[in-house]
Amino acid sequence: MFDLEQLKRASGLSEEQLAGVEAQVRAELGGDELMVELHLVQVLEALRHGWITVSDALSVETKTP
Repeated sequence: MFDLEQLKRASGLSEEQLAGVEAQVRAELGGDELMVELHLVQVLEALRHGWITVSDALSVETKTP
């Protein structure tokens, strides 16, 4: 739905950093691929604009019900 590959390239993050961000998002949201994609877009845009740092994106603790 979104061009995640372009956003990933534009983020300037390393492959390792991108994998960490994506793993964090997947840990939070589970198997809902649309929500994972949407949240990744939001995180990558926030990183691109400088609203958050990679450390911020990776430091969010997984919520448990």
